[in-house]
Amino acid sequence: MPDIVEIGLDASEAVVLFELLSRWCDPKTQATPSSACFQSTAECAVLLGLLGSLEKQLAAPFKPDYGEIVAQARRDLEPLWDHATLNGRTPGYPI
Repeated sequence: MPDIVEIGLDASEAVVLFELLSRWCDPKTQATPSSACFQSTAECAVLLGLLGSLEKQLAAPFKPDYGEIVAQARRDLEPLWDHATLNGRTPGYPI
């Protein structure tokens, strides 16, 4: 049996991550990382598994005010990162 690693997220983090992964997995959107972002299909499998775990635990996506819940969660977390990209670089500018 493999070792188990638990990751804790607060409600805002869980909702924002759920929304991001849901958007990335939606076949009707272009808002998906390209294959160049992944070194292995295992990375996609892990992200899909994480999305499934969030789906099982979150009630927020089923609430009528889900859009506002996501918006508030984003507002709560935005001060934690002030860069436009994940690696902190501004696209088009040298390091």
